[in-house]
Amino acid sequence: MREFVLYARKAATSTDFSLDDLPGSGGRMDLVARCVCNALWISHDLRRDACIHVVACGAPNPPLIISFYGSLLRAVSPDERSIASWIKKAPEGKNPGIRVRKLSFQHLIAELAADGRFFYIVHEKGRDISELHLREDAVFILGDHLGLPLKEEKFVARFPHEKLSLGSTSYLASQCITILNYELDRVRMRKEGNAPVGI
Repeated sequence: MREFVLYARKAATSTDFSLDDLPGSGGRMDLVARCVCNALWISHDLRRDACIHVVACGAPNPPLIISFYGSLLRAVSPDERSIASWIKKAPEGKNPGIRVRKLSFQHLIAELAADGRFFYIVHEKGRDISELHLREDAVFILGDHLGLPLKEEKFVARFPHEKLSLGSTSYLASQCITILNYELDRVRMRKEGNAPVGI
């Protein structure tokens, strides 16, 4: 399974944010919703082999892990408002594809590492993605518009990892996820012998 971890410094850790003002009232819940959408949705379907963990670190009670699993998600539409509305309902446990836990970033990373996972830290100073042989079942770690805190980056560096760059252009976190999914799809196509000549 490919997994994404989004460190969202401002994301709300309560359900009282407004669906009519996702950028303002909920600590950039619009950014969170876009990342969830780009991690899991393709045209007319979901990526059943992917999940995204949002590490919400905003007010009032951080940290909180909100996990979305493509294989289990039900009744969620690929738009910001629908995704955000399900985040508001997540503590009720009504959707089997959404899990909320009172857990820190470091506890989540240690948990994934215990399962033998390899980590890619998306970083402007990392190795260019074109130079890497990407592992399909890895964990990709991204910061939001404020970036991944250095102490958290150093913690991930305790485990098998690689810093990965998407080039000199600074992309939105949601765009980074789209690019990573595209590159991973290409890796899979090559393995299956379905890739067009030249990729």
